[in-house]
Amino acid sequence: MNRQTLLAFLSSLGVAIGAGLASALLFLVLTKGTIIALCLAYFAPLPLMIASLGFGQWTGLVGALLGSGLVAALAYPSVGAALYPIAMAVPAWLICAAALRGAPPAEQQSRRTAAQQVQPAAPNGAPMRALTAGTLFLAAAFSMGALIVAGTYGGLSAALARLTGELAPLIRELKDSLTSLPESVDPDRLAWLLARTIAPTMAASALSVVIANLWLAARTVQISARLPTIWPDIPYNLRLPVPLAAALIPAIGLIFVGREIGFVALIVAAVLGTALSLQGLAVMHDLTRGMSARTPLLFGAYLVMSFIPPWPMAVFALVGLVDAALGLRERKRLRQATPPTST
Repeated sequence: MNRQTLLAFLSSLGVAIGAGLASALLFLVLTKGTIIALCLAYFAPLPLMIASLGFGQWTGLVGALLGSGLVAALAYPSVGAALYPIAMAVPAWLICAAALRGAPPAEQQSRRTAAQQVQPAAPNGAPMRALTAGTLFLAAAFSMGALIVAGTYGGLSAALARLTGELAPLIRELKDSLTSLPESVDPDRLAWLLARTIAPTMAASALSVVIANLWLAARTVQISARLPTIWPDIPYNLRLPVPLAAALIPAIGLIFVGREIGFVALIVAAVLGTALSLQGLAVMHDLTRGMSARTPLLFGAYLVMSFIPPWPMAVFALVGLVDAALGLRERKRLRQATPPTST
């Protein structure tokens, strides 16, 4: 090993260690239980993604493993010890690896002329690969985790009953301390509902978090001139493969089967619905290009999503499903590329 190779190896190792430590600490601040701590924890995947995109996939993987080991050592036996690698570390590395796989090198970046911009663009697979990898991994990981927990407690019903029993006293204490809660709130009923929705909600939230961090990490690495690929047209290319998007429909149907199958279907449907809502947001960004009211429309949409979730996300998921079926963005570009005919 020559001197240059050794220095490169030590540099990558140092970046991996720093990224793993930073990511783990950002996640562990959740134990503080404050709003600021929660906001910081959302950025836990960011150091790992910067390491993966800017310094190589192996650097990101080593950082993810180191971060997972640190969280496991400090948070065991809490649920965070398993949640961090499943919802943060591994997806962070995986979607970066998927995005860069087969991506065109940065040297191919060139400016497009105004005439080229109206032509139907060739899809850049990086956003699709990233979204697909995150969707498949999180759906599978949370489903497997739910089945393992169910098997540990002798079945899904027993596991949910135990979780309900642990949540009910906490909700009663919260109700007693908060006078703003209406008297009609039933702590036992609310605990029952939370026990059945916490896993699907966490899986869906994890997908949103890692995709948002991917964009931020890629922009950061691009600014530092270390991004190894060209920047994709995200509003046009962020999408699920059509068969995977269509899987949302049978997943929703299987929810009504109940028991373990229905619970796994609920997790899968939540993750697929979140992925399709991100696709729906991309459709909105793409279709509003060139509109004078684009900025207030986008601002209003994100404002509504922030204050009254999850219903706007369901609307955007429907838009994403329609786009998967009808190709709304492709139709727009084809119309732009077709010259008007005189009659």
